[in-house]
Amino acid sequence: MKLHELSPAEGSKKSVKRIGRGTASGQGKTAGKGQKGQKARSGYSRRPGFEGGQMPLQRRVPKRGFNNIFATEYAIVNVSDLNDRFEDGATVNAESLVASGLLKKTLDGVKVLGKGEITKALTVQVTAISESAKSKIEAAGGKVIKTFVNAWKVADIRKKLLFTAFVILVFRIGSVIPVPFLNIVDEINVGKGNTILTYLSLMTGSAFTYGTIFAMSITPYINASIIMQLLAVAIPALERLQKEGEEGRKKIGTITRFVTVGLGLLQSLAYFFFLRANGYLMKDASGAAFTGFDAVFQAVVIIAVLTAGTAVIMWLGEQITISGIGNGISIILFAGIVSRFPTLIKQLFQYLDTGRTVYKVLVPVVCVIFLLMIAYIVFMDNSERRLPIQYAKRVVGRKMYGGQSTHMPIKINMSGVLPIIFASSILSLPGTVQMFISADKYQGTGWEKFFNAFQSDSWWYAGMYFLLIIFFAYFYSTIQYNPIEMANNLRKNNGAIPGIRPGKPTSDYIMRVLSRLTLIGSLMLCVVALFPIVYSLICKAAIPPLETGGDDGGMSITLGGTSIIIMCGVALETVRQLESQLMMRHYKGFLD
Repeated sequence: MKLHELSPAEGSKKSVKRIGRGTASGQGKTAGKGQKGQKARSGYSRRPGFEGGQMPLQRRVPKRGFNNIFATEYAIVNVSDLNDRFEDGATVNAESLVASGLLKKTLDGVKVLGKGEITKALTVQVTAISESAKSKIEAAGGKVIKTFVNAWKVADIRKKLLFTAFVILVFRIGSVIPVPFLNIVDEINVGKGNTILTYLSLMTGSAFTYGTIFAMSITPYINASIIMQLLAVAIPALERLQKEGEEGRKKIGTITRFVTVGLGLLQSLAYFFFLRANGYLMKDASGAAFTGFDAVFQAVVIIAVLTAGTAVIMWLGEQITISGIGNGISIILFAGIVSRFPTLIKQLFQYLDTGRTVYKVLVPVVCVIFLLMIAYIVFMDNSERRLPIQYAKRVVGRKMYGGQSTHMPIKINMSGVLPIIFASSILSLPGTVQMFISADKYQGTGWEKFFNAFQSDSWWYAGMYFLLIIFFAYFYSTIQYNPIEMANNLRKNNGAIPGIRPGKPTSDYIMRVLSRLTLIGSLMLCVVALFPIVYSLICKAAIPPLETGGDDGGMSITLGGTSIIIMCGVALETVRQLESQLMMRHYKGFLD
C-alpha cells in the first residue's frame, strides 16, 4: 500500500450531518440541540481536553519530573549509622560524614533521623535533626549543634546579605574620607556635657568628629521622618495621603526626601560656621583665612559635599531596604553606633590601667549590666497587651463570616526610642547655646547655674530627662493611636471587646488601657535612658580623685540608653525579616 492510498478504517469517521433550523428541517423545534444549554447556542465549540467542568485527565494523572525550586532536600542519615561509623567523643558534621562514606553529597544540608539506637557520646553538628534523634543522642551523653547556615545557603538571601554588607562597607569608607578644605588632625572638640554636637557625634560615629563626607549621617532623614509624622496629624492633605495606601506612601516618601535634603543643607551650613569659628578650615600659605572669592568657594564646596553626603546616605539606605535585609536607614544608623564600640572598650581599659582596685571591680560589673540591659530591652520590645476581640457572625451572599475570637495586640513600648530622642534634643539646646557664648559673659551669674543644670552630670538633668521622656511617650501615643477610630473600626467589622459595649464605652476602655501601657512603657524607657547617667553620678560621688593626680575619679559610660535601644531594635527587626524569608522557603528558622 502506498502513502496516497491510506484511508481511515471503515466506520471510524462519520460525515457531519447538516442540521437545519426550525421545525421544517424535520428535526424538531430545536433541531436536535436540546433546550437552552451551551450546546444550543450558535458558535459553540469545546476546547480539547475539556470534560464538562470536572478535573480533566491531564490534571488527574500524577506528575513526573516536577521540581520545586523552594524545596529543601536533605541528605539523610540515621543515628544507628552514626553509632557504627564514629568513635566515642567524635564530632559529626557534613565533612566527616562524607569522609566516612556515609554520604556522597550533602545537598542542602544534613538531617539526622532517629532510626536505630546509639550508645556513643557524639557531638552532632548538622542542619536539621528529628526530635527522636536528638533525644537519643543527648541520652547517650552527646550534644546537638545545629549549623548556622540556613540563611547563607539560600542564593537569594545570600545575595541580600552580601549586598547589605557591601553597602555598610561603602558607608564606613565614606565615614573616613575627609571633606575638602578642612584641616582636622585630631577629633573635633564637641565640648563636655550635653550638647547637640555630642548627640550628633554619638549618632554618626567618627564621621562627625573627623569632618568626613558622611558627617551629617542619617540624622537629617530621621528628623525629616519625625517632622512628616507630626505634620500628618496637623495637615489634612498629608493625612489623606497616608490613607491612600501604597501610592500615598510613595508621595509622602518623595516629600520626605526633599525635606531631608533641605535639613541636610541647613545642618551642613551650621556645621560649616562651627568649623570656621573654631579654626578647623584650611588657610592660605601665609596662615591667614581665605577671603573674597576663595572664601566663598571654600564655603560652597564644604556645604555642597556635606549635603551630597546626606543624600547619598539616604539613597544607600533605600537600596538596602529594596535589595538587602532589614530597614536600610536603621541598618546605617546601627553601623554608625556600633563603630563607637572600640572607643568604649578603650575607655574601659583606661580605667583598668589606673591600677585602682575599685575599677577592677566596676569594669566587669559594667559589662554584666550591659548584657542584662540588652536582655531587658529585648523583653521590653517583645512585650504586648492583648485585648480580646469577639467578632459576630454575619452572612455575605452565600458565605458566613466572623464568629471567631481573636485579640488586638498593643505593644508596651508603643513609641520606641522617639521619646528619648525628643527629650535629649530639648535638653541639649541650652548646652549648645552655651558653646557659642564666651565664658566671661555668664560666669558668676545666675546663667552659669542655669547652664550647669542642663549638663548630663547633674541630678537636675536626670530629673528633667525623666519627666520629658514620660511626657513625650504620652504625646506620641496620643498621636499614633486614636481610641475613637479603633472603636469605630471594631463596630464596623461587627467586633467587640467581651463585656464592653460598642461605641463610646469601647473607646473609653481602650483609652484607659493605652494610658496605663504608656506609663509602663515610659518607665521602662526611663530605666534604660537614665542608667548611664545615674551610674556616672553615683560613681562620681563615691570615687574621689587621687590626691597625687592622674585620676579624676568617678566613672562615666559613653554608650547611652538611646544607642542600646537602637542597636537592639535594629538587630531584632533584621532577625525577624530573616526568619520570615526562611519560613517562606520551608526552613525552620534563622536560629533553629
